[in-house]
Amino acid sequence: MKVYEMLKLSAETLKVMSQNGIFLNDYLYVDAYEQFRNMRSVGVKYDHALDELSKERNIAKRTLQRAFKRLSMDC
Repeated sequence: MKVYEMLKLSAETLKVMSQNGIFLNDYLYVDAYEQFRNMRSVGVKYDHALDELSKERNIAKRTLQRAFKRLSMDC
């Protein structure tokens, strides 16, 4: 399958995602966000949860903050 064929099949979904501010690579942060939410639900402080995930996944804290903000938005 060619890239354009994949895009053609997914065009409508990608269009809706784009219109709602969803970045294509946000899928990379879904597991981390789920883990973050679980940590927060058991009482782990915001900054501490971000620090732990940042170190564990070797991702900048600010990158996780931006991704989590996007993932928590209504669409």
